[in-house]
Amino acid sequence: MLTAWLESLLLKSAVDVESAGNAVFQFSASIRKILHEKPIQEWEAAFWARGLKTRLLKQEGHFFRAGTGKHSSLSFFVRNESGRSVGLRRESITQAATYVKLVTEYGYARSAVRFESQWMDVAVYDERGEACIYAETKASEKILEKLCRRLSEDFIEALPPLPGEGAVKDDALMKAHHLWRHKPGYFWGVAPTAAHVYAVSYGNFGFRLTARDELPAALEWESARSCYSA
Repeated sequence: MLTAWLESLLLKSAVDVESAGNAVFQFSASIRKILHEKPIQEWEAAFWARGLKTRLLKQEGHFFRAGTGKHSSLSFFVRNESGRSVGLRRESITQAATYVKLVTEYGYARSAVRFESQWMDVAVYDERGEACIYAETKASEKILEKLCRRLSEDFIEALPPLPGEGAVKDDALMKAHHLWRHKPGYFWGVAPTAAHVYAVSYGNFGFRLTARDELPAALEWESARSCYSA
């Protein structure tokens, strides 16, 4: 199974980091436990394999590179203030698979699909540099459902301002401001075991999400026609 392959790759990276003294005590055991509690899904592993084969993804030890640019290199692992690895960035597995899926399944050009772009996890841009699709990835279905519910219900009339520095972060409000700032036509929420597609319409002060069955492929979406030439 491809899931076993990707899990072994992650565990080997964890062992290497731990052996080099760059992780907390029993780090690799904790990664194994997380992968048991939040297992890699077959679709994630399939797009990881496809991404590595097509070089959309490049593994560099416990880092991986997706796309180009200064935000393209990410670690599989979370580090503390002293630089020691302490946990798994489970979301990064889903995020990279989502990036590969937009290129290899939906047909958007590599140059049009950006990873970690302007505070968006993954985004597709048109020839004018405007966002077509904003994909937000989460580590669990529960977290994703909560985010999508709030984005669907709380910002139709208006967006409250973002809180000042030091205030408790409101993830849904931050994502709402990303949508308002970039005004993509579609929002795609993705977790390992769930995904939700919405068309986004914008009013004078807020926006509305309308559920859709599927994202448009590049060739099907006339307004994204500049995003499909490889």
